[in-house]
Amino acid sequence: MKDDINLWFSINQFYTREARYLDDLEFDQWIGLMAPDLRYWMPIVSNRIGRGIGSELTERGHLAHFEDDFESMSNRVKRLATGRAWAETPPGRTNHMVSNVEVTGQDDAGVHVTSKFLIYRSHMETDQEVFSGTRKDVLRSDQETEWKIADRTIILDHAVLTQKSLGIFF
Repeated sequence: MKDDINLWFSINQFYTREARYLDDLEFDQWIGLMAPDLRYWMPIVSNRIGRGIGSELTERGHLAHFEDDFESMSNRVKRLATGRAWAETPPGRTNHMVSNVEVTGQDDAGVHVTSKFLIYRSHMETDQEVFSGTRKDVLRSDQETEWKIADRTIILDHAVLTQKSLGIFF
């Protein structure tokens, strides 16, 4: 196994490449970074006070912005390629910034990684959106790309979404 700094550097390089694929609209390359048993989930975030603090996220299997697997993510990528995805026609321009990458553990499932993200998206002449939050990933080592995303949980900082669509990838 790699020592800690090499592992961290390898994962950072992976996230940099992933962001480039997304920002350059190379979705076929991006979907290739996903494991066949992928779980890609964005729970709903709610504001809580008092005793409700700590239960701001919906649970898996309950209401979520999306809860996808490899097949549904592949279908989303194929749909974008048709040019008929109304929210992305013409395609928006994005900048995915990933920081605060921390390897939080390792087990039989893979390497557990937490990171922060900021995504800026502009579309058409006037639409501008900013998404920020935390990603909790499980990465698996792979001979082809070095890493595959087996599980991604996207936790937005936003409890209320004012964006017109969630047609982008996180």
